Amino acid sequence: MRNAPVAHEVRESVEARSLLPLPPRQRLLVSVALGFLAAFVSMFNAMSPRHRDFTVVWQATRALLHGQDVYTAMPGLLYPLPGIVAAVPFAGLYPAPLACGLFMLLGATAFAWALSAHGWSALIGFASAGMYVAAVWVQWSPLYAGAFAVAPLGVFLVVKPHTGLPILLARPSWWAVGGGLVCVFVAFVIDPAWLEHWRESLAIGRGHLGAAPTGLPYTAPVLLPGGFAVLLALTRWRRPEARLLVALACVPQSLLIYETVPLALIPRGWKEACAFTALTYLVFRWLPSPELSFPEFVLSSGRVSTLLVYLPCTLMVLRRPNEGTIPAWLEARVAAWPSWLRGRAVVRA
Repeated sequence: MRNAPVAHEVRESVEARSLLPLPPRQRLLVSVALGFLAAFVSMFNAMSPRHRDFTVVWQATRALLHGQDVYTAMPGLLYPLPGIVAAVPFAGLYPAPLACGLFMLLGATAFAWALSAHGWSALIGFASAGMYVAAVWVQWSPLYAGAFAVAPLGVFLVVKPHTGLPILLARPSWWAVGGGLVCVFVAFVIDPAWLEHWRESLAIGRGHLGAAPTGLPYTAPVLLPGGFAVLLALTRWRRPEARLLVALACVPQSLLIYETVPLALIPRGWKEACAFTALTYLVFRWLPSPELSFPEFVLSSGRVSTLLVYLPCTLMVLRRPNEGTIPAWLEARVAAWPSWLRGRAVVRA
């Protein structure tokens, strides 16, 4: 019995060490290695004739640089013109599989870098089902999760503004704001009527908000069963991961598993990281009825993700104190709030 307190202290010491950031050089090497691993998966899968998420944007950027109207060249394109402008730096990459690999190398490396700020244990989130699917389909979510820690990547948030906005709200950056405004300005210079053309393209691509028997539904997890409980994380509003969680839950999205990649930034320690990753695979392995249409499948997948990923992440956030650094002007505004809601400021060293 005497050894019980000692064992408890040892476990706490191990857990505390697992939360420490990796040394910078080691952190960079590990991030790049994981980035290459994801890049290989993306490049290999991009050799398939099926379009990947990134290749759609890549083709649109190449059409734009050739002087074509992107919505005429690619009817049904779901991306706004400012996002195509932001992605132009990728247009020079060729052929498509190599472009996909290099794109994922950038996004996955940045994502691993963001995770490693919370120690070795957080890197378990890199092995989540969401990250695997994102690498296979060459999605933007790893890059957006990386922008949480690498501010210059914020210029790409405008490509998919509905999922880029939560990253901006969680960790505001002038890169994202300034880059977005520049891209919007350039888009209006290129095509003053791009908003109307984009809406027409969305209709052709059958992208829509909410439930419908056909097309691509975009729904906010907070509107699904149990999703409203995620708003409890607002009581930890000082914490960036709490703001990220609530913002992701409130924006319309495809509800597919790759959308959960940024949520991997929430777990702290081995237990939370392992639980998060295991739960994403439960969602991934969930098999809906073969009679379901694609919109029904998406909504069903969203319901499972809400219950098995969003709600556990909410519990993780609620276990932490409401403390964090906010701008001085906002600190002055909340000074009169009750202490339980105001939280505690953290002074940076």
